[in-house]
Parts: sequence; structure tokens; C-alpha cells
Amino acid sequence: MPVDRSLAEDLATHLVRIYTTAQSMLALELGRRLADGLDAPDWAGQKLAQIGLLRSFAERFVQLLDSEMRDEVEQAIALAYHRGGQAALDELGRLAGGTARELGEIREALPGTEAIQRLAWSLSSTLQGTHVRILRWQLDAYRQVIAETVATGTLMGTESRLRTAQRAWDRLLSRGITGFVDRAGRRWELASYVEMATRTATAQAAVQGHLDRLGGAGLDLVIVSNAPQECRRCRDWEGRVLSRNGPDGRRTIQVEHTTQDRTIRVEVAGTVAEGVRSGLLHPNCRHSLSAYLPGVTKAPTHTADPEGDKARQRLRALERKVREAKLKAAAALNPTAKRRHEAQVRALQTQIRVHVEATGLHRQRHREQVGLAR
Repeated sequence: MPVDRSLAEDLATHLVRIYTTAQSMLALELGRRLADGLDAPDWAGQKLAQIGLLRSFAERFVQLLDSEMRDEVEQAIALAYHRGGQAALDELGRLAGGTARELGEIREALPGTEAIQRLAWSLSSTLQGTHVRILRWQLDAYRQVIAETVATGTLMGTESRLRTAQRAWDRLLSRGITGFVDRAGRRWELASYVEMATRTATAQAAVQGHLDRLGGAGLDLVIVSNAPQECRRCRDWEGRVLSRNGPDGRRTIQVEHTTQDRTIRVEVAGTVAEGVRSGLLHPNCRHSLSAYLPGVTKAPTHTADPEGDKARQRLRALERKVREAKLKAAAALNPTAKRRHEAQVRALQTQIRVHVEATGLHRQRHREQVGLAR
């Protein structure tokens, strides 16, 4: 079967859930500590005296996170690689009519250990790099809420202090744990960054396992599928033939026909690595790669749908706003703020319902939940 990023999406789910749950738990704990005694005259002094306890809690939390993350990374990458390889075996058996003996030889010949270790190490390093930011965010957010409350609320009484603390806390929750920058220079908050990195790594493992299997069968060419609601980053790659190896850039090659005793010309758009660098198979990409058999494989029909992509991106934006409002409601410092954010959740969910009815998109309710992979 062709391989695409959805092949390993479920493997990333649990790992992403670890971090989204961690962010929610830290926010809830921080909100609980800030709300405790908020009406007391010496509230700021009490909170500042507890910074050492908060730091110890955060450090223990991150240690547990680090241990759990490493085990999950190794398992997810290995399984993704295996799935990609199995997909290639299924595809070879269907397209080429390979015998059980031939497929068995390919299965035994596949290496992969080095690729698995490389991808697992890369993802572990990326995720571990978020842990320092997690520690800093909790302590910085705690101090910032206290400082803003003291600066603007103390002179105006308890009610003003409650409102000021809640506004400062809401503003920090809206930003989330930030400061993560990818290779393209884009800035991310924690949950989205971990999701992007994890899905990218598991998808890379699945694609690499698939390509290695095809290579074991002596196949170098693959073709990119057509996908509905494609984005501009990968639209130009639809239906293109790519090579596993060789130089980047377009070129024409002469290859043997798959079923006839002659050679044919094949236009190669570049390498798989080149396509990936330019955006093909990005996180949540709908395109897939499959073996290209010269003279037999037919290029898919192009069905550009930029409006569909815009509608899908609008839905993703509404889902993010729902998650943010739910987190604010759960971590609210007072009942009034909690009710306000719960009302916002209902309003946003109404917008989602109207949007999916108007566009025909599928509503994925799990993407509206706090602490779940999406």
C-alpha cells in the first residue's frame, strides 16, 4: 500500500498526549497556587515565599516527563519504521506479484537499525529541549501574575486584585508555553511544537521504512498521489515521479519498461528528500508515496482545491481557540472567570458546527479536547 503520514499518526498520539496533559497539569497547579488566599492582604508576600516549593514541583515533574518521553519515542519510531516497511511489502506483493520467497528475502535483507536510532535520537533531543522552557514558563508566569497584580491591583482593593490577577493569568494562558522556533523560523507554543515534531519524526520513520523496503526490491522511483484540499506547499508535487537516490532537480532518465522488453523515458521531478525539504509530506499532509512502475503506473488526475484547504485551516483555528478557552476555564482563579470562559467555549463550538455544516468537513471532536493529541 502507499505510505503517507497518516500511517503513523496514531503512534504519535500518546507521546503528544503526554506533553499536552503536562501543560494542562502545570497550568492547573499554577492556577491553584495563585488562587489560594488571593483575597488575603499579604497574598503577594505569601506567593513569593512559595517559589521554592513551586520550583521543586516543576523540577520533579520534568524529570518524570523526561523518563516517560524517552521510552515512548523509541517505541513510536521503531513501530512507524516497521509499518512503513510492511506497507511496501504489501504494495510489492500486489503490484509486482512477488512470490512469498522473494518477499521473504527482501524482508530479511532490510537493515533499518541505524535509521531508527538516528530518528529516535533526533526526536528525543528535540523534545528534551522543551523541558528547560517548561521550567522557566511556570516560574516566570507565577512571578508575572504576582507582579502585575501588585502593581495595578493592590491600591484599589481586593476586587480589583482579583480581576487583575485573572486578566494576567488569562493572557499567559493564551500565549501558552512559548519560545520554540523550528528550522524555518516559525514560532510555536509547546503543545503545537511537540505535535509537529512528533508527527514529523514518526512520519519520517514510516516513509524511510517504506523507501528502504522498495530499495531492497531494487525499486528507486516513487510517485506522489493526488490529495483533496491540498495546500500550496505540496500542490506542485502532485503526480510527480521522485527518486529515492540521485541528484536533486528535474531530469529525464531512460529506464526499462516494467512489463515489456524496451526502455522508456521518465521525467523525474527530483528526489524524495528534495520534495520533503520543500514542504511535501509536511505534518497533516494528505499526500502519499507509492512505487512507480515505468510504463505501468498512471499519474493521478490533478484536483486543485485551495478553497477546501482554507476551510480546513479555519476549522483548525477554531479548534485551537476551543482548547484555549477550555484550559482557561479549568485553570480559572475565580468562579466568574470560569463561567465566562465556559460561555466562550459554547460560542466557539457553535461556530464550528456552522462551519462544518457549510463546508462538508468532518468534525473531529477529540481535537477540541484539552490534553489530547490532535
